[in-house]
Amino acid sequence: MSKVFEFVAVSREQSGKNVARRARRAGDVPAVIYGGSSAPQMLVLNHNEVIKHLEHDAVYSDVLNVIVDGKAEQAVLKGVQRNPAKFQILHLDFLRVG
Repeated sequence: MSKVFEFVAVSREQSGKNVARRARRAGDVPAVIYGGSSAPQMLVLNHNEVIKHLEHDAVYSDVLNVIVDGKAEQAVLKGVQRNPAKFQILHLDFLRVG
């Protein structure tokens, strides 16, 4: 029986270094979902929830459900940027499937 991982995200309108830093200070992780026929979309996820999901090895290879503002999209985790000195996720990249 496979476990379905759901990442709950909120879309963000602004981009840039300062916006990403503000999100990290607030305890969130900036992310992007791209691919498919839709335009790339910038997201913000809760850092603690992301850490819980990344503890499972299956997250790196399975198809995930990314729920953006109540709308579910299927994606794979394409990239994870981590802070080398702290236990902190800096950025996530999701690639849409289908």
